[in-house]
Amino acid sequence: LLSREWALFPAHFVELAPEFRRQAALSISAEDVVLEMLERLDVPAVGFDRFLTAELLELPGWAGIMYRLQEEPDLAPHCELPCSLMDFLAVRLTLKAVATTALRAASGHSGERTTGESSGSPRLAVVASRFDALQILGIGGAQFISLDPGMRSHLIGEIDALDEAARRRILHHAYEFNHECGILLPLSRYRRLQPPASNVQPSAQVFFCIDEREESFRRNLEEIAPDIETHSAAGFFGVAINYEGIDDAHGVALCPVVVKPQHAVRERPVTAQAHLGRLRSQRRKLGASLIRHLSVASRSLLRGWASMALGGLALIPLLARILAPLRYGRLRDMLHAYAVPEPRTELDFIRNEGVPAAPGNSLASGFSTVEKIDRVAGVLGPAGLVQGFARLVVILGHGSTSLNNPHESAHDCGACGGRRGGPNARLFAAMANHPAVRIGLDARGIRIPADTWFVGGYHDTCNDGVDLHDLGLVPDDHRAELATLVITLDRARALDALERARRFEAASPHCSPEQALKHVQERAEHLSEPRPEYGHATNAVCIVGRRALTKGLFLDRRAFLISYDPVPDPASEGLARLLGAAVPVCAGINLEYYFSFVDNEGYGCGTKLPHNITGLIGVMNGPESDLRTGLPWQMVEIHEPVRILFVIETTPERVMLVFAANPQLSELLENRWIRLSTIDPETGVVHVRRDGVFERRDVTPGELPSARVSSEWFAGKLQHLPLARISSRQDPS
Repeated sequence: LLSREWALFPAHFVELAPEFRRQAALSISAEDVVLEMLERLDVPAVGFDRFLTAELLELPGWAGIMYRLQEEPDLAPHCELPCSLMDFLAVRLTLKAVATTALRAASGHSGERTTGESSGSPRLAVVASRFDALQILGIGGAQFISLDPGMRSHLIGEIDALDEAARRRILHHAYEFNHECGILLPLSRYRRLQPPASNVQPSAQVFFCIDEREESFRRNLEEIAPDIETHSAAGFFGVAINYEGIDDAHGVALCPVVVKPQHAVRERPVTAQAHLGRLRSQRRKLGASLIRHLSVASRSLLRGWASMALGGLALIPLLARILAPLRYGRLRDMLHAYAVPEPRTELDFIRNEGVPAAPGNSLASGFSTVEKIDRVAGVLGPAGLVQGFARLVVILGHGSTSLNNPHESAHDCGACGGRRGGPNARLFAAMANHPAVRIGLDARGIRIPADTWFVGGYHDTCNDGVDLHDLGLVPDDHRAELATLVITLDRARALDALERARRFEAASPHCSPEQALKHVQERAEHLSEPRPEYGHATNAVCIVGRRALTKGLFLDRRAFLISYDPVPDPASEGLARLLGAAVPVCAGINLEYYFSFVDNEGYGCGTKLPHNITGLIGVMNGPESDLRTGLPWQMVEIHEPVRILFVIETTPERVMLVFAANPQLSELLENRWIRLSTIDPETGVVHVRRDGVFERRDVTPGELPSARVSSEWFAGKLQHLPLARISSRQDPS
């Protein structure tokens, strides 16, 4: 565009179009353009790295997205884009070189660089800093002079070393130490209060994602139904897949970003309802064509007048969305279900070993029997769930649904690459129900009774909705238990909404669980709500161990919880698999929130109110700006900026073998992006890693604060709360 004949430029860009035309005529490569422009800008070869780095960071976000789309072109929403970081750099340097040449010519500047020291001297500031420090220490001039010369030199050296960065580091370490005390001491005391494990078969078992937002759901579920047992695993549940739903244009990766899926899974209508699938596809295409036609018409000369005349009709649904968002959302869903029928579907995940992969397709279609056994065993085994299965086992993935929210994917499942984990839960349940998989699991010591049935599901962390999948396949003799479990889940999600609502100042502090549930549902449907939910804003700790460590403990939705039983894992193989997937995910989430909080304009993206989606790849402030990275202030304003503390039920020796064998984990630990502690599975002794070694943390006796139910502990409070013991009991309501 800039090389067009009649392009208009500022005065210092008059030579830009001829320069781009010259480059095109010579067909020189982007690398050659970069080298030529560096020479024109008088950049010495030894300064190439610093200069190019500064140039790439000049427009925050843009170089990053160019690189991501170059390395992973499938991230583009519709089609692959010809993105190249070198092309981007060549264009940037051409702009800079042409502008610099024009400005030099206009100012009569030869372009030669001048050298010289700043007229200011840091000496006075240093002396003043030393004087202030000595005053604070209570050391006067006469006392300072009387000191031994060596002591004076050492004292001045210590004062000079304690610069602003050092002071901030010390204060932040103290801040994190205080947080550490608030976690490890109560956790260790609580461990000693736990009764022996019961051998009574639970009425149901529910697997959640490790997400800290599910901590409150699990706790509330166990409060009202102590006979229900909960577990957790990374929300992709061990099945890294490229998933394509019946409405999807192409597949997407549902797994941690550090993992590349090797298997493709497709959702398709069941054979008996294939006609409904075709009808749904036709009507969706018709609706998309109509929307496209209206969009194009509004930009044309003649049809634009008609669009403008009919535009007033859009005021009616807009007012309904604003004045009654929840009712409008339900009406919209009802009309959509009527107009676009939804067939009963199934997952195509069983691979025929005799059929070769399609040409040019690197993804295997579905899973072999051995692969299915591996995936199910990889979740149940480390969690310690190898026997004592309930008749119903629910696997709950999670995600988030909100309107007008460019950052919605940041609320979704981190273990699914920022997408929704419902398909993973549904797939895991289908695998666990497969007869051949049950036989293979039995050979590995995981004995699932014939009357145990797995049900996949999805929890929406924004509106606290719970949907269970494939209920038509549930055996008839499980129907009564399933109905009871659904009622219990409904009560638990209402209590979860009540706990979430305490953070929202728009919610009444005296509302009931049902009113709180309605409030969060309205927030999810509200067109102008900047805080549909707070996401991971409360994350601070990750606890890897048996549920006995934390069951009945109020953790304030601040802890990632990973089910791990160290007893049947003497070689720490299960621990290695768990930490290999969970540590990068939890640490990545924590650091994303940490940096977005401590410098929201630099590392975050400021307030979300002026954000516009750009090219379906990112957000900008208004119509043009930097491509904003990080999280908006509305997602991090209640965050406590501490590095995540991993508390692992194992010994220091065993956990260090796991970290040493995984370069990615080792990098996070050695570069101090995370904090690490252990609780001995047998003795309960706590160790904390500091400066490369583990220190034993002695726990002094003390009482834990307690409450009858969670709502008594958090009622009327907005701030982060300390750990508390919650008495498990059957809710009489």
